[in-house]
Amino acid sequence: MSTNRYDHLSLVVADAERSLEGLQHSLRGGSDDMMQGALHCRDLSAALSILGLDTVAGLIDDVARQMTLGQPSVIDVANGLLPVVSQVIKDIQLGQVPNAEKQLKLWEPWLSRLQVLVTRDSASLSNFEAVMPKAVGSQLVGAADPGFKALRLKGLSLIQNARIVNQRDDERTVRQMDALLSELQDWSLRVGQVPLAQLFPLSAHEMVDIWLDAALLEQLDALRDFGAKAESIKAQSRSLTIYMDWVAPSLSHDDYMQIGECLKKVAGHIKRTPEGFRLVFPCSLTRMRMMPFMRNAQRYVAAAGQFVQFQPDSEDASFTGTLMLRSGIDNQNLQVDRMLPAENMNVFEVPKGIERPEGVCGVALDGTGEIYYFLGPQ
Repeated sequence: MSTNRYDHLSLVVADAERSLEGLQHSLRGGSDDMMQGALHCRDLSAALSILGLDTVAGLIDDVARQMTLGQPSVIDVANGLLPVVSQVIKDIQLGQVPNAEKQLKLWEPWLSRLQVLVTRDSASLSNFEAVMPKAVGSQLVGAADPGFKALRLKGLSLIQNARIVNQRDDERTVRQMDALLSELQDWSLRVGQVPLAQLFPLSAHEMVDIWLDAALLEQLDALRDFGAKAESIKAQSRSLTIYMDWVAPSLSHDDYMQIGECLKKVAGHIKRTPEGFRLVFPCSLTRMRMMPFMRNAQRYVAAAGQFVQFQPDSEDASFTGTLMLRSGIDNQNLQVDRMLPAENMNVFEVPKGIERPEGVCGVALDGTGEIYYFLGPQ
């Protein structure tokens, strides 16, 4: 067991280092390479999260969002983070994993700095938030549907900010407006959703503000018995995607395969970690985080819940390379002509009369109304 854990840790550390090097290369290209930098940030965030560095993983994920939006000041933050993250990865290799309190103390100044710079870039906005905020506990108490009250309180603020942005007319304002409206769509999902803690009541304190569609929760009901075998379970939600870690060395290979089949049906996956298993899946099947790409002149998307990594063909290959996906426990590598920035999209069934290519389960619409074939659960 110890050898397997060491081998797995080495692989994840190698992924983190490779993503860090890719990000460093992209940053040298300045604002022209921010989209490529955002892809490396997402790979790095995923690896850091597996290594138990959830705070910095969330920070790097926020940096990726700002790069996607084209916020110029985020480049300064990213450059400053590079040596700090590099040192933390080296510490991990030596077995030095900081606890949650130490992580927060280390990264809190960077979180504050990122927020200050983003606010400066959006000086005309009073409360512009490109990153979806967590719901405040008081918003979720006393309403028949907690999501409705949360949406009402947050929606009023988002719509007001959208009206403020609409007074200006430049390219970056258009991106800010789109981000605000996208955030409003994300919050709209909260209406009718239920807490993930219903599946794992003994771990409810580790699943605060983790919500998903009621129908999706029913599809995941098979996880309940397997979760009972875990020593501990904790979960977090980022960009409409739920990441759940199980300390569960007692799960058999058959258990592992059955969990994989369950997650495969909901555009998710499971993989082994040094301490047990990580389960990744969307909080909704009607709107989810997507990884868009071009292949043979056609637009496609894969769910972020199945995204593992994007590997460029070479340092100069820009957005051409191999997209690595994992559906349940099955890996798939796709050669793509161009990788596009991650985006939250609405998902629909394939309209009648339209030919459905192999592996396509639906269509997704981005913020501009472009249609993408969705490669996902059949």
